[in-house]
Amino acid sequence: MAGIRGIVDGPDFVALPNALWDAAQHPAQPGPHWQQGVTWTDWCGGAQTTYADECIAVTGTDGAVPAAPPLEPTASGVDRGATAFTVYAAFDCSLIGLPDVDQAAEALARSEAFQVSRAFWTGQAGGQTTVWPHLAADDPLDDPQGIRLQTGADTVLAATDDAAVAIGRLDGALAEQYGGLGAVHVPVAALATLKARSLVREDDGVLRTPGGNLIVAAAGYTGTGPDGAVPPSGSAWIYATGALFGYRSDVAVRDFPGTFDRSTNTVRKQASRTYLFGWECAHLAALMTLGVPS
Repeated sequence: MAGIRGIVDGPDFVALPNALWDAAQHPAQPGPHWQQGVTWTDWCGGAQTTYADECIAVTGTDGAVPAAPPLEPTASGVDRGATAFTVYAAFDCSLIGLPDVDQAAEALARSEAFQVSRAFWTGQAGGQTTVWPHLAADDPLDDPQGIRLQTGADTVLAATDDAAVAIGRLDGALAEQYGGLGAVHVPVAALATLKARSLVREDDGVLRTPGGNLIVAAAGYTGTGPDGAVPPSGSAWIYATGALFGYRSDVAVRDFPGTFDRSTNTVRKQASRTYLFGWECAHLAALMTLGVPS
């Protein structure tokens, strides 16, 4: 409220880098109905090699060429789904004596990235597990139509080990299982360990692993395991996924005239934005030791 001191603008808010939204691809939105959830088909799997019998010679034989093995399916289409969730901020706004800003939208801007990444890691929104897919999961989940909403993380390192081992396992598994540019998700507290071990390189402001995959160090990442358990002291779970994509709505601002409080001249305002994230194929987990080994 107004007082004897003049009202001025505070410092500009600057969002932290390496946010989840920044690491995701942003395809064109298929109309507003994506907020009810989306479905897509992943073609996951690999390829194999073969040969033409008449074009080869086999050493160590009498010249007879064995028949090429039959060609078998190497990849499969999996119908995947994702659900949306909403981040909001509510604010009791003074109607007089403050600069001409929307306090609810400002409050949302300061907490939005944290809440988005926390929901994406844990699957929790509004105290319920409703965000699919999410990182910290050890069991698959299909909807009644057989659409795969959630995959269980494939743990490539279940016991604490050096960060280089953990990152190497994830990079290697992504190369084998996915073959494209993926993302490695780490808590902010793990960045210092990775930096100290020279496991992070910066490429035009984007953090990457030694294998070239994106590093997402989002503010709300918790470091919990696939079963949701807190990791042992001095360690953190990290995850890897195939390519990410995401949708988000515009910020919606509403006020509620029925909440007007005459004693304080305030009214409740709310700002919100809806998000949805998904990824391709790979879902991996590793438990890494924090700190620099002696």
